[in-house]
Amino acid sequence: MELQQQTPGSPYGYPGWRSVPYVGERRGAGPDEDALGRFGARLTARVLDIGVLITMVFLAGVLADYAGGGFPALVVAVVVGYEPVLTAAYGATLGKQLCGLRVVRRDGGGGLGFGRALWRWACVLVGCGLPVLGIVNLLRCAWNRPYRQCLHDKAADTVVCRVQR
Repeated sequence: MELQQQTPGSPYGYPGWRSVPYVGERRGAGPDEDALGRFGARLTARVLDIGVLITMVFLAGVLADYAGGGFPALVVAVVVGYEPVLTAAYGATLGKQLCGLRVVRRDGGGGLGFGRALWRWACVLVGCGLPVLGIVNLLRCAWNRPYRQCLHDKAADTVVCRVQR
């Protein structure tokens, strides 16, 4: 007996594996794949943001040399304040803005707010402190479906979307 290819639109047989919804999700309830930030753009944005942070820490060190002590407090203010403040105020850091990305709440309900942006950044910092977790966090958006969320996005219930230009 030979297996035959199922004809499109036939009511018989198991549907294609791509049409099976995720657990707890209705059919067609997922986001538009083109609206989500892609892995390459997110990685580029993170590298740009790390470059901006390194530059800001260097400038804080130079400023602390001229102004006297206070370097550790200035570095903590720069590192802790950069991403949450910009993400809460504009929805994106400088790197994300250059790459055409924006962080939004997954439920679509307005801006992030400072508390959610700070929690998201705190989860990134914890991931950076544990090397294996940091790599898994960074790479998770490459295979996570349907929202392409990293661990810090899951924790803060956020999604990174592409900005329409």
